[in-house]
Parts: sequence; C-alpha cells; structure tokens
Amino acid sequence: MHGSCPHRFLVLLVLAGLGVAAYAQTNPTLARAKHLRSQHKPAEAATLLRPYIEQHPNDTSALVLFGNALLDLHQTDEAGEAFARALASAPNSIPANLASGELLLSQHHDPEAMDRFETILAQDTHHIVARKGEIAAATELAVASRRDNHPERALVALRHACEKLPDSSELQLDRGLQAFELNQFAEADEALHAAQKLAPANLTIVYALARLETQQQHMPVAERDYKTYLAAHPNDATAHYGLGYVYAMLLRTEDARSEFETSVRLQPQQTESYYQLGQIALEAHHDDEAKSFFEHVLARDPNHAGALTGLGELAFRNKDYATAEQLLAHAEKSAPTYTRPHYYRGLSLARLGRNEEAQQELQHVDGHTQAILPSPVNTPQPQP
Repeated sequence: MHGSCPHRFLVLLVLAGLGVAAYAQTNPTLARAKHLRSQHKPAEAATLLRPYIEQHPNDTSALVLFGNALLDLHQTDEAGEAFARALASAPNSIPANLASGELLLSQHHDPEAMDRFETILAQDTHHIVARKGEIAAATELAVASRRDNHPERALVALRHACEKLPDSSELQLDRGLQAFELNQFAEADEALHAAQKLAPANLTIVYALARLETQQQHMPVAERDYKTYLAAHPNDATAHYGLGYVYAMLLRTEDARSEFETSVRLQPQQTESYYQLGQIALEAHHDDEAKSFFEHVLARDPNHAGALTGLGELAFRNKDYATAEQLLAHAEKSAPTYTRPHYYRGLSLARLGRNEEAQQELQHVDGHTQAILPSPVNTPQPQP
C-alpha cells in the first residue's frame, strides 16, 4: 500500500532530505551517489557508498542515501538496517526519521512509523511529509483495530494522533466518528466541532454532526445540518432518511413522510424508510398500507423487530390474538430491550386468558409504552 513504488522514496528525499542534499554538495562521494540515483542507477550508487560507509560508519547522510538506494533495488531489510544505523548515529535527524517512518508505514508497522514521524513533528509541526505520514499511520492503525473488533483501540490511536496534530480536520473527524460509534458522545461532540472549525466547508463533518445531534435529541440543529448537507447532495437516500427521522421525532408527520418517500425513491433497498412509512400509516390507522410496508421490510429482514411489532399490533387490532402473540414474541427475541412488543404481547396474552404470562410481559414496560423508532445512528454514512 504505502511506499510500494520505489520512486516515492526519491520524491521523499527531494521534499525532506535537504540536509542530505546540501551535505552531498560538499562531499564528492555523496554527490556522486546522489547523481547516480537521480539517473536511476541505484545499484551503482549503492556500490559507491558501501566502502565509504565502512570508513565513515556514523555518517547519517550517507546511511540515508544508501538506504534509499537499497529501497530502489527492493532490498527492504538491508534498507531498514541502514536507516536504523542512521538513527543510532543521529536520533533526531529529520531525513533519517522520515525515511525510516515511510518504510515502516509501507510495512504496516503503524505505531513504530508514528514514533518516527512524531520525532520530526516535535521539531517542526508543519513538516508536510511527516504530517501526512502521521495521519496515514494513525488512520491505518484505527482501521485495523476496528477490523479486529477493537474499536476502543482505534479511538486510542486517533486520540494520540490528535494530540500530536490537533489542527488536522481529518483526524478530528475520524476521532469524532469513532467516539460516536462507542457512544462517547461528549468526546464525539468536541472532536466534530473541532473538525468543523478547521474545515467549515467539509460536508462530511456537517453530516456527522447531524447524526450526533439527532442522538443528542438536538432536533432543530440536526434539521439544519441535514438540510445543509442535502443542499449539496440531494440524491443521498440515507440523509433523506435521517432528516425524515428528525421530522418524525418533531411530530412533523407529513414532512417525515415526504423525506422517507424520497429516500425509498432514491434507494429502493432503504429498509428503514419503509419501516418508518409503515409506522406513520399504523399511527394514522391506515392498516392495509401499514401492513404492506411492514411486509416489505420483513421480506428483506425477517427479524426486523419494528416491522414484526407493527404486524403484531395490526393483528391485535383485528382481534387475531394468537397471531399477534407469535409475531410479538418473535420481535422480543430480535430486540429484547425494545419495550413496545412486550406491551402488546402482554395485552394479547391477556385476551388469550394467559394472565400470568401477560403480567410478566407488562412488567417489562411498567404499564406504558411508546414507539421507539430506529435511530439513524446505525444507518450507513455518505461517501466523503
């Protein structure tokens, strides 16, 4: 992935190895080796440098040039040894740390790569290549941690990188999203607002804030941010769903219906929007319409607790208590913390004369219930 092309290290040397280049101009051996590399003759450069390094084993500039020549020849292990010797000679050398960091990054040794880039950033926080390397390593480490089912480690990595580069909107956004995933909403709020201050025109940040604000029940600002995002991305079905959810929570039923309908028009696979349309129809007592929407959801997701509950309520309305009880029991298994199916299952069991079971069910909801709409938290995010 990183550093797979040998010429990347030549570019790296041009960008960050100015100290090496300046020294090479006063040292004929290094000047010649540098010229040979520029002429795409790394083998000759390496041959020239070997005896020189034997005589000058602590010459950091020579070791970095030698390591880069070896990288051109795909001799990765030997190049790593050369960079390690350069760092032993001059631990704070920017060219040595940069070359070593890029090599470690290409080998996916992300924590070690971050150490090298951070040594540079401690000396120059604006070093372009080191900043890019730190962001790339931290991002890769976070992705790998999530893939290995350790999201908390991903957040730790991103926190660390943000401490080193607090002015990186990219890192602050990633930290905010990871904190949000872990339900650490205070940190998510802090990180996403920091990202927005750094990059106010970044609509991915605006969308992330809208999702967070919805979770925080800050519906007016969530509405504003969804609308801002949709003004630039009118065909994003997921964002229309998110705005529809906000309207549903604000009891603006017709606005919610319009957004959910737009969502399914743009993306017919948008299951949650179909469920929300079914819920709107259910509450309006448009039973046939509600049944159709819920069945559409279950055709794609047979264990969807909301749709199962909706059909159970419809069966209860039609006094088909046995069917209602079965559907609601299925809903309970799919989402044990969802209170609504317990309430209606309790009522159905009572109608069936199973009073002891009914009482147990009703205890789950303390004698009341409410519609708990699926949150857009778990819906996909738009592409940046």
